Amino acid sequence: MLQKDKILTKSRYQTTAEALIVFIKKLIVPLTAAALSAAAVFSMHNPEKIDSLFNIFQLSSIYEQSKDSELAIYSPDIGTGGCTLIVCEDKTVLIDCGHEKAQTNVLDILEILGITKIDLSVLTHPDSDHIGNFSDVAGKIEIDRFVTCEYSGTSDSELYAELIGTLSKYGISPEYAHTGDRFELGDLTLDVLSPSEIYKKSNDNSVVMKLTYGSFTALTTGDISTKTEKDILAENFDLSADVLYVSHHGSRYGTSEDFLNEVQPEYAVISVAENDYNPSGFTIKRLNDIGCKIFRTDISGTICICSDGTKDGTKVLTDK
Repeated sequence: MLQKDKILTKSRYQTTAEALIVFIKKLIVPLTAAALSAAAVFSMHNPEKIDSLFNIFQLSSIYEQSKDSELAIYSPDIGTGGCTLIVCEDKTVLIDCGHEKAQTNVLDILEILGITKIDLSVLTHPDSDHIGNFSDVAGKIEIDRFVTCEYSGTSDSELYAELIGTLSKYGISPEYAHTGDRFELGDLTLDVLSPSEIYKKSNDNSVVMKLTYGSFTALTTGDISTKTEKDILAENFDLSADVLYVSHHGSRYGTSEDFLNEVQPEYAVISVAENDYNPSGFTIKRLNDIGCKIFRTDISGTICICSDGTKDGTKVLTDK
């Protein structure tokens, strides 16, 4: 009788367990379907939010891989516009902020990286796809120095004037960059190569800088055209650089053959949105002709150049 009771008890437990499994399965399926349905509806009405969350997730992965680097230069996958974030030892430099409606918010990136202070912020020129939501950044992050070009006569002049007004309320005044200026942040040096004058077109007034950290060098070019490149070449600067941040999202009107012959980069980084008319095939050909490796945010996602300051100590991380 005891044996029979044991069998019955075991059978009862098995039946209860099986019933519980069936119940859970029945519960999970509709919940999963509901979650997927909600996500689909959310993405239909907020596609930029879905993109932003996805890009932030990927950036977190890149940060984990780069956090021990002495120098890390991030080109976030922001879509339209330009943005470069430099983290060197305990110093931070922010160059441009992308578009106001960028698919990844610069503030989110700074939060992921644990950055609470920007030692040097540079807005290369006052176009909307570069000044982005800089006022929001300035409202939440301590900014030590703010540098920009002197030119303000742009189609986005109203937006730029509004930005300058907002920064003034935060006690932040612009410093105007000129050829020959130098910014030193610990072992990191940034030399201003342009502008040497005020040009008629906004893009040509972009602040161009050569970054040096030990034996590692990089060149940031904003949106300059061949006109400004010629003026820079006439100054006989040492333009050689390990990394070239290609001007104007790879536009055919910049990154000339003469300029590239002087820079001779090992790597070229292009910040560009998917399905954009840039980069130009002409620019890509010129870059290929000098044998450099090309990285594009529309293909590789967020790009991070890491260096220990030695000639052979450079590596490239991407999230795609």
